[in-house]
Formats: sequence, C-alpha cells, structure tokens
Amino acid sequence: MRWFLTRLCYLAAIATFFYASYGFANYFAAMRQNVPEIFFSWERQIPFWAWSIVPYWSLNLLYGFGFLLCKSKAELRRYTLQLFLAQIVASAFFILTPLQISWQKPESSGFFGFLFDSLLAFDKPFNQAPSLHIILSVIVGSLYMSKARQIWLKCLLFAWFALIVVSVLTTFQHHFIDIPTGLLVGFLVLLFVPLDGEILKPKRNFVTPRHLKQAAIYSFFAVLSLLIALAIGGWALWLAYLGVSFFLVVLAYLLFGCEIFRKGQNGRLQTAAKILLLPYLLVAHVNIFYWLRHDSLYDEILPGIYLGSIVAAPKFYAIFDLTAECEYRPRNAQIYENFALLDMTQPSLIELCSAAAKFNELASLGKRTLVCCALGYGRSAVVLAAWLTRYKNFSVQEAIDLIKSSRKMAVIEGYEDLLQNFKKELKC
Repeated sequence: MRWFLTRLCYLAAIATFFYASYGFANYFAAMRQNVPEIFFSWERQIPFWAWSIVPYWSLNLLYGFGFLLCKSKAELRRYTLQLFLAQIVASAFFILTPLQISWQKPESSGFFGFLFDSLLAFDKPFNQAPSLHIILSVIVGSLYMSKARQIWLKCLLFAWFALIVVSVLTTFQHHFIDIPTGLLVGFLVLLFVPLDGEILKPKRNFVTPRHLKQAAIYSFFAVLSLLIALAIGGWALWLAYLGVSFFLVVLAYLLFGCEIFRKGQNGRLQTAAKILLLPYLLVAHVNIFYWLRHDSLYDEILPGIYLGSIVAAPKFYAIFDLTAECEYRPRNAQIYENFALLDMTQPSLIELCSAAAKFNELASLGKRTLVCCALGYGRSAVVLAAWLTRYKNFSVQEAIDLIKSSRKMAVIEGYEDLLQNFKKELKC
C-alpha cells in the first residue's frame, strides 16, 4: 500500500505542475494579439480522423500508469524528473515563442465527440511548438519500451506510440513543425536525464587546444547547416537536424566529453544519442570508408597484437575499442572493452595510463587482440605506443618507429611530448 501511495503522490505532484504550467502558458498566449501560426501548404491535405482522439487521449493514461511501472524509488524519481524537465522546457517555449493552430475541427459525435469536448474543456489552440504531447510520447514511450521484454510487445508499443504521434495531426491539434521540435526536446531530455545511468554533467579541466579546434570546426558546420535551412526553408529545414547533431558534437568537445555519446560497455550507443547524433554518425562512417578504401583495415604490430579500424573488429578474439562515436556489437565468443576517447584530441596522462593498463589486460590473454579506433590511425596508435613504452620497455621513439613501420598512415606526430611525459610516470 505504501508503494502505491508513494507513486500516487509523485503523480499528483507532477500532474499539478503540468496543469498549472500548461494552463498559465495558454492564458499568457491568449492575452497576446496576433499569435503567429506556422504550417506548410501540404498540411491542408491531412485528413481529420475523429477516431484518432482515442490514441491521442491514451497518452494521459499511459503517463499516469508509468509511475506504477517504476520498480525502484530511484527510477521513480528519474521518471518524474524527466517529466518535470519536459514541462519546464516546453512551457518556456510556449511563453517565449507562442504559436497557434486556427483550423476548425469538423463536428464529432458519440464517444469521439465526448473526448473532443473533454479536451476543449482545458485546452486552447496555443502551446504548439515543441508539441508537449510529442515530448511526453518520447519520454513515456521510452519507459514502457524499457519494461517490455518480448519482441512482439515492443513492436506493439512502438506502433501505438507512433499512432499517438500521428494523432496530433489527424485531430487538428498541431501543425507538422510541432512534431520534429517535440521529438528533439523529448530525446534531449532522455539524453541528458536517462532513466538509468548518470545524468549528463559538464566535465572539468579536460579541454585542450585540440578540443577547441574540433569544436570550432563543428560549430562552423552547425551554424552553416542552420543558416542554409532557414534561408531556403521548406524541405531544406531538415538540414537543421544536421546542425543540431553537429552542435551536440561541439558540446562533447567543450563540456561533456565522450559521455554525450552514451556508449556502454556493450558497445552500443543509447537510443536517444543515436537518434540525435544520426547525421554526424553517418558522416563519421562515410569518412571511415573514404579513408580506408585503399588502405588495410588492420596491421600486426607485435605477434598477436594488431592496430586498426573498428570495422575489422569481427576478425579478432579480443577488441580494445577507443571510439565514442562508433557502435559495435561483440559476438558471444569475443572479449570486448570500450575506453572511449574523443576523435582528434589528446588524452590526458591519467586517461593514457588507464587505457594502457586496460589494454594490457586484454593483451595478456595471448589471443589475437585488436586495439582500434575509427581508422586505426590516431587514438589507437597513441594508446598502443603508450602500452609499448610501459609494458614492453620500448623507448618512445622505438614505439613510434615500430607502429609507423607497420601502419604507415598512423598519426603519432605531435604526441611525442605526451608519450615522453607518460614514460616518466611509469608508476601511474
């Protein structure tokens, strides 16, 4: 009984905040004159489906029952925090940039008409972008999907929540622009505040000139993508997706490090990270195949020790993966370890010490072992050089020469000082 009452109290608290903030935003928009409306001409072809008010309304029930699905108090608090954060962000946009939908709904009768009348009792034609209904569909849907174990149930849940997303259009509650903006906010909430795992927080004292250079490059492309999207409009607005993706990479280099990719020790990226970073991830994979199209995927450095691209990982018994951005699903017989480092950056001495030590554990198994990054040229080469100096008694220059003799495209120039300092810190 106490378990139920606790969840009921959390639901009551967040529901009160929901209706208070949503109602205030509606009231604030109603007080303004000439509230703008944004829609595409093709939206006039969207049909009105009275029956779709059922999936639309079902989110309210799923929202509430979600509290009963939380198994622990920590999970309950995290779910509540996600909903609270979603409400804060959406309400801020509703107040600062109010939008409306002026389309008249056709008359509905019977049960569907009752649901529409109930909706109009507290809703107004404002609070449009980002659609709070879409944001909550992402968050609530993520909770339900995490609880489903059977594939058929996951498919059924996905289909129902997809129907909820479609229903915001077919009930004439929202314009199309409200959907991608709602999806963006919803997945950002999941990225920064996952149901399990650490909340994404800024890191301290990890930014180097290399980080700043990469941040500047991705900032340029992020801004360029957004400017082109706004200048051309129409379907070119999808370029904003590319801009958002690059901007998240900028945040990785300046504030959050590898954690923004949410890569786990199973080699997989969190779903929210994959969706938000998809344009960048596609560019990164094209880059891999471009550079490796005339080069070997891996090279043997010492007997049983190989340096190469993560693309070659399926061929090895043990894999030491230094990428944050590349997903890999280990096979059952493989031993896999991920030690994520940002691309084109210089690891700290502490990171280098830890990476070399973890790689040594894999190398000690005596099996075919691959140390890899995206191309097998940078991060992996530096960590392998550190391992050679620490555990194989190579000098820094000997380690560099050995690696360069086997994998000629390896880029270790500019890391000599780091490796020399590492050599002095053998007690790390």
